[in-house]
Amino acid sequence: MKVNVTATATATKSVMARLLNRQLFYRTLAVLATGLGMVGVILPLLPTTPFLIVAVWAAGKSSPRLEFWLLEHPQFGPLLKGWRDRGAIPVFAKYLAGLMLTSSWVVLWLLNMKIEVLIFLAVFFSALMAYIISRPNA
Repeated sequence: MKVNVTATATATKSVMARLLNRQLFYRTLAVLATGLGMVGVILPLLPTTPFLIVAVWAAGKSSPRLEFWLLEHPQFGPLLKGWRDRGAIPVFAKYLAGLMLTSSWVVLWLLNMKIEVLIFLAVFFSALMAYIISRPNA
């Protein structure tokens, strides 16, 4: 049986290129999400936690060093570990989410937003709060 070395080498290069592209994609996503999360610490309207959750997930697929840094960060590490290990959300964050969702809806109501939008948001915010409340406490 004769093995075509050129075809095997080409296939190996193709697989390696795809793996490197995937790793580069996840690493870029991790760095970008970390940066946006850090900007969210300063800017009040940009959320921090969702970006850091994405960053830990993407770093776990591409950059163990960045994943370790995020998980061992004194401020964010415990929250990220709680979410990654148990899907847990701190009680304070649950109350804050409820307060922010309610106040957002009230502001839109005071601004005379269309009733269809208010109804949609009431249903959406209620479902979101139900999910948040259903998560274990961190």
